[in-house]
Amino acid sequence: MLVELGPCPAVEAEGWTKFARRLIIELRSDPEAMSRVSPDMVDLWGVYIDRWSAKAAEAESSGDPFRWSGQIDPEVGEFLLHGLDKCLHSPFIREAATPLEAATHKPFTMTVVRAFVDGLASEGESCCHYVDQVLTSFSDVLDD
Repeated sequence: MLVELGPCPAVEAEGWTKFARRLIIELRSDPEAMSRVSPDMVDLWGVYIDRWSAKAAEAESSGDPFRWSGQIDPEVGEFLLHGLDKCLHSPFIREAATPLEAATHKPFTMTVVRAFVDGLASEGESCCHYVDQVLTSFSDVLDD
């Protein structure tokens, strides 16, 4: 599936990747929180966060908006989106992110969610049921 992020301000993407890295570090240091998520999912998100961070830094230095696109296996996309959904709705994230951080990084977080949802939706019937579940789960934040 094709996942496309952006265009958006590079500083927004770069700020989000720094924030996401901090949350991953805190998540990894909390055995109770890590018992609720897959270490593989956390590792894989780390890979994409690194890619997006590099692209955001490149865009920021050139004055261009942030854009990233890449092919992701639909099963991997579902795995990542499920993990993000689980984390965003967890008490851990609500405690680890200040209200200001949550508000500041919400637009890019929803850009990520939308990109994965759109990528999965384009895969056809095989992913439609899961896309519907995700949209229901994120309905409280996607429509803001």
